[in-house]
Amino acid sequence: MAFHLSVFVENQPGKLERITRTLAEAGLNVRAFSMASAGEFGVVRVLVNDPERGFTALKAAKFTVSRRRILVALIDDRPGALHELLVTLSTSRVNVEDCYGFVLEGGRTAAIVFEVEKFPEAEAALAGTGVRLVPDAEIYRL
Repeated sequence: MAFHLSVFVENQPGKLERITRTLAEAGLNVRAFSMASAGEFGVVRVLVNDPERGFTALKAAKFTVSRRRILVALIDDRPGALHELLVTLSTSRVNVEDCYGFVLEGGRTAAIVFEVEKFPEAEAALAGTGVRLVPDAEIYRL
């Protein structure tokens, strides 16, 4: 299973910098991240090259952090590709709980990071659609 980290933080200046400093000092590479705030607090999702070390480093720095299971799908970087992927999942009644993406080097492919309710169902729905699910061991090298 592959994981990203969810970090609960106060919405204050310097909090994001403290997270990235902690990860950098632990020798971790941030592959992708997203941030959402709701008033005074927010959640930062971080995909790092070694989530166990990241989890340990953030815990030691007194952050409230959890490991969350993810799938990463590779799609063409073109208009409508994300929509087609989401139609496939919704048609199969797979609920997307969290999602963010980034374009890979070269600009022809986008990596979409998902937290879903039902992992086996999501994998089955995407099989044979042309969407490539990234094997867990490869996710941290994207």
